[in-house]
Amino acid sequence: MDITILALFVLTFSSILILPGPNSAFAVGQSLKFGVASSLVVPLGFMSATGLHAILVFSGIGVFVQEYTVALSVFKWVGIIYLLWLACKSFISKPSKIEVSPKEIPKRRMYFSAMFVSLTNPKALLASLMVYPLFVTPYYSYLTQAAILSLTAMAISFTVYASYSLAASALKGRLSGNKLANKIVGSMYLGAAGALATK
Repeated sequence: MDITILALFVLTFSSILILPGPNSAFAVGQSLKFGVASSLVVPLGFMSATGLHAILVFSGIGVFVQEYTVALSVFKWVGIIYLLWLACKSFISKPSKIEVSPKEIPKRRMYFSAMFVSLTNPKALLASLMVYPLFVTPYYSYLTQAAILSLTAMAISFTVYASYSLAASALKGRLSGNKLANKIVGSMYLGAAGALATK
């Protein structure tokens, strides 16, 4: 695969993921609530969702899904309800300060929660539908290009959302003991739900 095309893909895909949205808000919220070490499985969940989106697009199923906008809408609203539930839990939880959860949250549950948020975000799938085809050329093997672009996108996804988690961990120290801290976490989830609802 042409290195220039790959570099342009990295720039384009990174620019899309860096923009704040439901995924980044969820990553920040989980990091603030459970600590960065525990929440690093969240970027793994987003990375897996990125891989699934790539498989959908490169297999041609993505075009089929795009035709059925009702299905996308249902997925979107299921994701919104889930994020609103997380926001509600954060707003009513006590004590009213951010602290690393004393309970060991199952990593599997956190991983699949992140995947669920990303997979119910139609913006992610639609972005994949628009971006991947731009960087596939007839001069190289389709399967090779699909594999390279998919793996590159997954690496970008992990890097971006791990960075959000690490940045949130640094922010947590400043919020420790603040009475509004849990409300900030709830607001992150609420913001994610709002961002998803406007797409």
